Amino acid sequence: MDNTIHGESVNDIYMGLCTLCDYGQNVSVLNEYERTIFATQELENEVNNGGFAQFFDNSSGQFAGEIVQAFMAIGAVKTADICRKAVAAFPQELPVDWEARRTLFDEIDEDEVDEILSTCDDAFYAYEEDLEALNAAYIRKHWEHFSLW
Repeated sequence: MDNTIHGESVNDIYMGLCTLCDYGQNVSVLNEYERTIFATQELENEVNNGGFAQFFDNSSGQFAGEIVQAFMAIGAVKTADICRKAVAAFPQELPVDWEARRTLFDEIDEDEVDEILSTCDDAFYAYEEDLEALNAAYIRKHWEHFSLW
C-alpha cells in the first residue's frame, strides 16, 4: 500500500508539524489530530534512537500521559500496550514539565524501571504493527484537520 497522503509522506507531514510547533516547544498550536501524529512519531523516533528511557527523558516525555491513547487512535493496539507497560514502570504519572520529570527520575529506583523499559524496547523493536501505514491511514481519514497544506 502507498503510504503517501496527497503526495506527502508521513515523515513529510511530521516534519511540517515539527516546524509548526517549534519541534515540540509549542504543542498547543497543534489540534488533536496533528498532536496524535506528532506524538506517535516522536515516540518512534526517540525509542529507535535510545529506547523508551530516551523518550521519557527528553522533551518528548511531555507526551507520556497521552501516548497510549495516541497509538490507540491510529489503530496500533499492540504498540499502545507496549507504551502502557512503559508508562506503568514509573510509580506515578509522569509530569508534562521536563524539570518536574527530571526530579521524579532522581527519586525512583532506576534499575527496576530500566529493566521494564528494556523489555518494552525489545517488544517495540519487533515492530508487530506497520506504524507508518497506520499513521498514513489516520492522516488520510482526518486530512481536513491537518492545517499544513
